[in-house]
Amino acid sequence: MEKIWKLKTLEKWGIAASEKSNSDDSNIKDLIAQFKGLKSNIKMPEVLIRLLYMRGITDYQKVLKFFKPTIDKLYDPSMMKDADIAADRIIKAINDKEEIMILGDYDVDGTCGVSMFYLFLKKYGLDPEFYIPDRIEEGYGISIKSINYAKEKKINLIVSIDCGITAYDKVEYAKSLGIEFIICDHHQPPENIPDALAVMDPLRTDDEYPFNYLCGTGVAFKLAQLVAQKLGKPDSVYSLLDLVAIATASDIVPLNDENRILVSEGFKLINKKPRPSLKILIESSGLKAGNLNTGNVVFTVAPRINAVGRLGDAKRAVELLICEDNEKIGEFTSVLNIENTNRRDIDKSITDDAFKQFEETNDIETLKSIVIHNETWHSGVIGIVAARLVEKYNLPSIVLTTVNGVAKGSARSISTFNIYEALKQCEDKLIQFGGHFHAAGLEVELEKLEDFKKTFNDIAIKEITDDELIPEIEVDAEIKFEELTDKFIRILDFFEPYGPENMTPIFVTRDVQIIGDVRYAKSDTHIFKVKDPESGRMFEAVFFNSPQFRYDEGKDRNTSGKIVKGNYCDICYSIEKNYWNNRETTKLRIRDMQFN
Repeated sequence: MEKIWKLKTLEKWGIAASEKSNSDDSNIKDLIAQFKGLKSNIKMPEVLIRLLYMRGITDYQKVLKFFKPTIDKLYDPSMMKDADIAADRIIKAINDKEEIMILGDYDVDGTCGVSMFYLFLKKYGLDPEFYIPDRIEEGYGISIKSINYAKEKKINLIVSIDCGITAYDKVEYAKSLGIEFIICDHHQPPENIPDALAVMDPLRTDDEYPFNYLCGTGVAFKLAQLVAQKLGKPDSVYSLLDLVAIATASDIVPLNDENRILVSEGFKLINKKPRPSLKILIESSGLKAGNLNTGNVVFTVAPRINAVGRLGDAKRAVELLICEDNEKIGEFTSVLNIENTNRRDIDKSITDDAFKQFEETNDIETLKSIVIHNETWHSGVIGIVAARLVEKYNLPSIVLTTVNGVAKGSARSISTFNIYEALKQCEDKLIQFGGHFHAAGLEVELEKLEDFKKTFNDIAIKEITDDELIPEIEVDAEIKFEELTDKFIRILDFFEPYGPENMTPIFVTRDVQIIGDVRYAKSDTHIFKVKDPESGRMFEAVFFNSPQFRYDEGKDRNTSGKIVKGNYCDICYSIEKNYWNNRETTKLRIRDMQFN
């Protein structure tokens, strides 16, 4: 699908693209003055200053916080609603040597959060139970089975991580059995939150915590941080930031403000002194600690942690992460890698089926959404399949399978469509749902499926414009190769870690020439070099999943529109570091190409 390259401007923040704007608007003039003030205080290429400004880094103090995201800049955890209540209860459990159960979701956020809090409590002499619900039998969140398990173990306190904010009835049931709940969640709270001992969720309307977008593990870390402070050992919690960083990067929450600090500090631990479990897992993924970034975690490490929960028992991920015995770690890692391979095979098969089912839909031209169902699809991978549908068709997509007699599935959305709010408008047709702007989970009665499908598509037709259905690549700046100096690239390194609200900068350079031999590697990948004829500067480039640009001598009559030596083109790309044989090089990761 052809993409539009949309150049970002400072207008996104209410400031004209040119500082020489003739606008009489006093707010615009103030913002222009602010931008000029930022330029006068920072000595770096103007393109990079604009990148900062477009990320909300509008004054010198924010620049310092952005480039030095250190632990001392973390917010006071006691500012979060119910944090003091929760911390005092944990301290009582520590002092009284109580039995505690830690319960978490089966994804990376949940399993990392459980592992992190388990290791934290172990530091203070406790030997807590941990519980991860079965994805298929119990579904997401707190289950009756988990509460009954705690009762059998004579546990009177459960800490839930990355789930619980909608579990009003489950908490009431636990209370009837004499079990208290501390909830550490980050999902959108319903109108009536559970009547638990403590409910920590920065999205609560009555919470004044300065940052709203921690992941579930991040919320649990703030509880651990406060407990450590109250016990006079504030530094005891920071060795756990590696697990917080993996959870935060993997859960696709905004990587600005406090999350930027948590991920930056966590990656320092992973790269300089990784715990044994992470070191072996990372190396088994074909990577090496030392130069890992968020992309490595999201696309290589996280899928392995996720795989055991998608296809079986997610407790295996926790057992790996908390383990310190290298032999056992190797065994656990082998299981994760095998399950990840199995997950990929199942994922590909269902994805192919989903593409075929959608394309065989009679009224495909009238749809602005995808809702598909197959009772045999594995529920553990349908979220991935939904994301693949969005990627290919640029439509909000819902993929459902049958579990225990109901249609259960995952929803993923395009950038401009709030899928959580859309599902809320269909609430009368759903058994339950929950999630975020871009992702959600839902259950539908089978007999209501067609009605839901129509209602959801009607909402999409009403709210999504035709222009929004054309995929866009947001470009941060159009630059020339001569601007990509060593200093420029060195400063750009400090923009990491990348993620939502601080995405990898995307650049466009025009009229470059493909030179030298072109290699066509696995997964439809092109590897080649591009050169700016004017400056003579040259870079290696890699373009993943680009079969449409392949030149086949046996089939193609001419080379126009193909990645072939000598062709001139405009390239849309990000800048990445490549490490090989202890040598660091700069390469361009191509996102799209247009041929001249």
